[in-house]
This record gives sequence, C-alpha cells and structure tokens, in this order.
Amino acid sequence: MDASRRPEISLALPCYNESALIAEVVAGSVNSLERLGRSWELLVIDNHSSDDTPDKVRALARTEPRVRLLVHETNRFYSGSCKTALAEARGRYVAIMDSDGQFSADDLPRFLAALEGGANLVFGWRQVRHDPASRKAMSFVFNALARAYLGFDLHDLNVGLRMFDRTFVSRAEIRHVLNMANPELYVCARRAGLTIAEVPVTHAARERGQSCHDFRKLWPIFLQVNRYFRDLRRGLREANTPAPAQPRERPKAA
Repeated sequence: MDASRRPEISLALPCYNESALIAEVVAGSVNSLERLGRSWELLVIDNHSSDDTPDKVRALARTEPRVRLLVHETNRFYSGSCKTALAEARGRYVAIMDSDGQFSADDLPRFLAALEGGANLVFGWRQVRHDPASRKAMSFVFNALARAYLGFDLHDLNVGLRMFDRTFVSRAEIRHVLNMANPELYVCARRAGLTIAEVPVTHAARERGQSCHDFRKLWPIFLQVNRYFRDLRRGLREANTPAPAQPRERPKAA
C-alpha cells in the first residue's frame, strides 16, 4: 500500500465468541478513534467464532466503511489473530486490543505519545486491576517466568493492549501457536534492538463473554507456557551470539 494513503492509526480487535459484547466494543472504539483527530481503520479479527459475532460486525461495517472484518477459517488461537493483525493492518501505528471490554481505545493517546517520543513497541500497564484472584495469580507466574527466561523488566507482559510502529511491524514475526502473543512480540523487539516502553492503562472487570483460557487445566497450561518461554529464550540467545568471523581472502601470489 502507498505510504501516503496509509491511515495513521490501525486498531485491531481479536475476538472469539464475543457476540454479547462485540457491537458495544466496536462502537466505543470507533468513538475513541474519531476523537483522536487522525485517519484510522478498525480491524475485527474473528477467530472462527461459533456464535454470531461475525454477523454483528458485518452489520456495523455496512454503516462504517473504516471497519473491516477478517474471519479465520479455523481457530488459530490468540497468537494467530495477532499475526493476522500484523499482516493486514495498514496504519502508521498499529494497536492490538482485546475485544472483551476490559480495555479502552481511550488510552491510545498515551501509546501514541510514547511512540512519537521514540518507542517502537509499547505495552499497557494495569496499575489497578479488576480481575479475580485466580487471574492475578496466573499473571504473577507469567511475569515471573518472563523475567527469569527473557529478562523482562517492565510491569505487565500479560496485558491485552499494546501498540507499535511500522519499524516494529517490519521486524515482527509470530511463529508460535497458542493463546498469548506478548512475549514473542517482546522478543522480536529485543532481537531487532528496538525501543520498548510501557504506559498505564485503565482496566475493567470482564462482565460478559467467556475467557479463551481454561483455568481448569492449570498444569498443562503451565507446562506449555514454560516450553514457550524456553524456546523464546533460545531465540534471544541465538540473536546475541556474534556471527562467526569470515575468513580473510588470502592475497594471490604475484
């Protein structure tokens, strides 16, 4: 796409079976984007929902052409939705926000300020969380693993709102298939030597819909996440390994 025709802002909303909430989240996001006073697009990435989530988005898109719906033909997990966002978003700045009503596009100005101040990847930070104790405990473990394996030095790697610039998009690659993406995004930025920042965001309790995480399977989830972090750490170490010295060309005999 011609860079001169890019919208300034792309907001991508991954969703799965969010019929009870998606119309409200899209409408609220459109209002937030309009208040920015910049050109924008909104992508809804439906991850093969079994309810009528796509139909509700199609109805909204008919009245607002800047809303685009992308539907996965199979469930690609959350990381797959983020991968689609990286491939399809056209904006100079790209945000990916969970569509479960816990985050708000009203916080985008903080992300934009950080990006325009020199950051390439910006994570949100839930200074005040409205989650049950089980989710807070999972996040505590998640962040501890990130610090131990990846040297993560920010506050909240398990947050559902993040934003980045085109430099990051050009370097980012999501290869793992599971219900998270932030650690791999973080590692992509680290490997490329890009600038990472965080900004505070508002957080609301989830009132409708259902999480894609099955907390009844805590041990299998922990084992999967542990393997995931180990693999990401391996990639970081490989990136930090100096390339082997190239043999010098020997001068030819006269």
